[in-house]
Amino acid sequence: MGKQFEKKEMLKLYLWTLSYFKPFMLLTFVYVLCGGAMIFGEVLIPRRMGYLIDHVLPMKSTNILINQIFILGGIVLLILLAKGSFYFLEQIISNKIIKNQQTDLMLKLQKLGFSYYEKVPTGQILSLFENAVRETQQTYTFLFPQFIYCLAQFAVPSIILIIEEPIFFVAAMIGNIIYVFLNQRANKKIHHYLGVETKAAHVSQQSLYDAIVATNELKAMGSKEWFIKKTIEDFNQFRIPRMWSTFWRHFRFTTVGLTLTISIVLFYLFGLDLVKNGELLLGEFIGYGFLMGLVSRGFSVFFYIIPAQYHALNYAKQLYEFMNLEPDVSEDKNSLDAQLDSFDVEFKNVSFSYKRDQPILNNISFKITSGKKTAIVGESGSGKSTLLKLIGRFYDVTEGEIAVGGHDIKQLKLKNLRQNFGYVFQDTYLFHLSIKDNIKFGKPDASDDEVMQAAKRANAHQFIMETECGYDTVVGERGIRLSGGQKQRISIARMLLKEPQIILLDEATSALDNVTEAAIKQSLNELSEGRTLITVAHRLSTIMEYDSIIVLEAGEIVEQGTYQSLIDNQGVFYRLAMRGVENEI
Repeated sequence: MGKQFEKKEMLKLYLWTLSYFKPFMLLTFVYVLCGGAMIFGEVLIPRRMGYLIDHVLPMKSTNILINQIFILGGIVLLILLAKGSFYFLEQIISNKIIKNQQTDLMLKLQKLGFSYYEKVPTGQILSLFENAVRETQQTYTFLFPQFIYCLAQFAVPSIILIIEEPIFFVAAMIGNIIYVFLNQRANKKIHHYLGVETKAAHVSQQSLYDAIVATNELKAMGSKEWFIKKTIEDFNQFRIPRMWSTFWRHFRFTTVGLTLTISIVLFYLFGLDLVKNGELLLGEFIGYGFLMGLVSRGFSVFFYIIPAQYHALNYAKQLYEFMNLEPDVSEDKNSLDAQLDSFDVEFKNVSFSYKRDQPILNNISFKITSGKKTAIVGESGSGKSTLLKLIGRFYDVTEGEIAVGGHDIKQLKLKNLRQNFGYVFQDTYLFHLSIKDNIKFGKPDASDDEVMQAAKRANAHQFIMETECGYDTVVGERGIRLSGGQKQRISIARMLLKEPQIILLDEATSALDNVTEAAIKQSLNELSEGRTLITVAHRLSTIMEYDSIIVLEAGEIVEQGTYQSLIDNQGVFYRLAMRGVENEI
């Protein structure tokens, strides 16, 4: 029952892989016709050669001989044209399929929620997009086209041999059967090592990613030798099965020559005896030799493709499972395509947990009126950052409802919802692009002047102009050439350029000095005029003038009010404020 299920699963996976041919059915049909013309020509040549030797040459007629040569030349030209068209269409179709598949993968990657990226290492995702995609795409560029071609190359001459001279088909199949017998063990070994190799590829890819990204940490901790040893062990987990799978694949190739020799010997034994007894003409004998060669070649390549396809399907399974992941957050089919005209934010009895037995927020209710500034404070782990992510619907609430502009955010299209938000996270991500392009990420069609104005409001213009190329300076991967404070200011400039209606700040000024923070605070105050501002902050200086402060403790609201009223109350907020260092909570 297990094998039957495995076969069904493999068939389902193969059909999914081949489903990418569907948009190109007409091109595929022409492609198959070209392959058919190639097979027709390859079968026709030995027939014409036999006729030339047995019937034309004995007549010693130059005109007839020239006519036959022209016919053969026409057949060769047909094969060349068909082959050229065949491989040209193969490239067109495979490239279109690869483009569609990569587009689907990228779209899927963007649809997956925060939890996917929190659970799956970056190296594993890179391995999926590099190893899995590359190996799976062999199906379109080589394996499936050759599968069809070799099947026809084996079937057509086999039918001719069975009808006309079965003994030659038997001679060919004896060698082919021995080939299959010798390769059974090889195929089992190949399947085993390919399975191990596929899993080990993820681990080695993650180790390589860690080795590149965590170089500074490894040097600082003096753990370089330990990590090198670990990385080599991870690579060996991939290298050794790769070596053995390659060995058994080469072993399979060596048996092709052996079994082909057996078939040729049998062919000559049977064929020369038929020619000697006058049952077969010499030209026919030579023609059948060509046909038998096509049978053996088609059969051997066909059985090479089967384990190679199995190898590709091991990787295709990863893509299939990835494409069928259910995102944490998805749009309802009946989502409202409405533009918000009000920007109140309201939590109605909201509870949330990443795991069922570990609640993060519990029965949270509050309302932030449009145009007001609200701060979220609390101990580390109290749910502050999670609350901001729920507003942008990066996660869906476990219970309750979040409304923006009077609409349940689950009923709105994500694009319509998020276009009104401007996020600045504590951990700022910058692309390996220029400073200008990183700022324009907030508004791709912004002019250079708009970019500069946003940078000035974020107190970033001065340090930008001090870099080697100003706004055209490339910041390096993840902004490695900039300090933490500089990256944070670029991120704030990006948000300011967008000019969102709802501003969400997650400790957005934590890496800034007091002077820079004061300048940015002024810019934020100007931008937030008439807009909704919600911030998670530690520094009291950033929230003293806010309209409201919400205090979280263990996922629940324990206090809410203005700064002065909470201080006067001498509750949780007061204790946090008094315990803080350098006026931080």
